[in-house]
Order: sequence, then structure tokens, then C-alpha cells
Amino acid sequence: MTRTTELGPDTVENILKRLRRIEGQVRGLQKMVAEGRPCDEVLTQMTATKKAMEAAATLILHEFLNVCAAEVSEGKVDPKKPGEIANMLKKFI
Repeated sequence: MTRTTELGPDTVENILKRLRRIEGQVRGLQKMVAEGRPCDEVLTQMTATKKAMEAAATLILHEFLNVCAAEVSEGKVDPKKPGEIANMLKKFI
């Protein structure tokens, strides 16, 4: 199983930055609901938060596939990789 520690430090920092931003968005959503803000505003912000999560997941998936491709090109083909890739894609979709 590919671990996030196998990702480059720049990628890890990028992912963490995105997750921190998402954390702030979720706190903002909690505040909006507590303040009784209009539903359409809350839903708009929820949609933005969902898109941010999808973007972070896409980045992780992209890097995961890059690691797998590098392993294949280096001749380090693990027979478990196709199943691992299929499971990762299934979670993403």
C-alpha cells in the first residue's frame, strides 16, 4: 500500500495546506449555521468545501498514480498494485 510518506515533501505540504483551508471552511460553516444564515448561503459554502475536498483527493490520487507508475518503470512491479489501484479508484469515484 502506498503511504503518504512516499509522496514528495512539496506534495505533502500542498495537501496539508489544502486541508487546513478546508478546516477553516468547515469552521465557517458551523458559524453560519449557528448564526442562522440563509440556507442558500450555507449550501453554497458547503458546495465550495466539497469541491475543495475533491481537489485535495484528486491531488492525492494523482501522486499515488505517479508513485505506482515510477515503480512500474523501475521494474518494481508488485502483483498487489493493480488491486490497490482499483480500490483507490473505487473510493474516489
